[in-house]
Amino acid sequence: MLDSALLADLRAARRVVVFTGAGMSAESGIPTFRDRLTGLWARVDPMEIATPRAFRADPQRVWDWHVHLAEAVRAARPNAGHEAIAVLERARLEVTVVTQNIDNLHQRAGSAKVIELHGNLLRLKSFVDEEAAFAAAAPPVICPVCAGYAVWERCDPWAERADLRVIELRAGRVPRCPGCGALLRPDVVWFGEPLAVEMLEAAWNAVEECDALISVGASLEVEPAASLPWRALHRGARVIEVNPAPTALAAHCHASIGAPAAGTLPELFATIWPPL
Repeated sequence: MLDSALLADLRAARRVVVFTGAGMSAESGIPTFRDRLTGLWARVDPMEIATPRAFRADPQRVWDWHVHLAEAVRAARPNAGHEAIAVLERARLEVTVVTQNIDNLHQRAGSAKVIELHGNLLRLKSFVDEEAAFAAAAPPVICPVCAGYAVWERCDPWAERADLRVIELRAGRVPRCPGCGALLRPDVVWFGEPLAVEMLEAAWNAVEECDALISVGASLEVEPAASLPWRALHRGARVIEVNPAPTALAAHCHASIGAPAAGTLPELFATIWPPL
């Protein structure tokens, strides 16, 4: 699978980045953010409903669509690929998972350091409607509970962040921040939104410092995340791609394995970094 020289280089690595895309979670039965769902939502285009504009126009419809997606996420379980990545930490490696997935499966498998480029579906945040906030008579303030713009002069002084954390993405009316009353939304990057600066910087820093990068199930079509494996390659890190459908990276990286993650990563990692 790997030649002896590459194997030696990988075994000498101490900082490893595992970069994962939708193919990683597809093996756990989770539809990608661009896939069409089933039932009533089968004909809904995610690129039309998972946007700030759609939420502004019809918050309840957008909320209900995400609730349907969350049902699939909660029913899913980490697969053998997720578990193999988590086991890497026991090989005395500094492992950073940089993922485009929003399903929390890496954390559930036991990975400790996970950078979520596209957010987390099961976490909520306030919907910041800047047009409404700055059109109000009183200037907006930052809510201490949800960190969103409060269009009211004061937030509820008794509300706490803990009150926000117990609210979940569940069926029902769109919830509001217990402090300022702003509508809540899934903490994911919708179409047309930029990645969170702090997440992108953390991912970039991890790639800048890594000795090896494993790209798993990523199409490498969406920027700026798609540039991360290429940056690692340019820096001289050892780069391996694991993907049933090899990308343009396959012709340039140190090894390309055209296979699914769940059936490949356990054996691959055990060969490179045998468990202690």
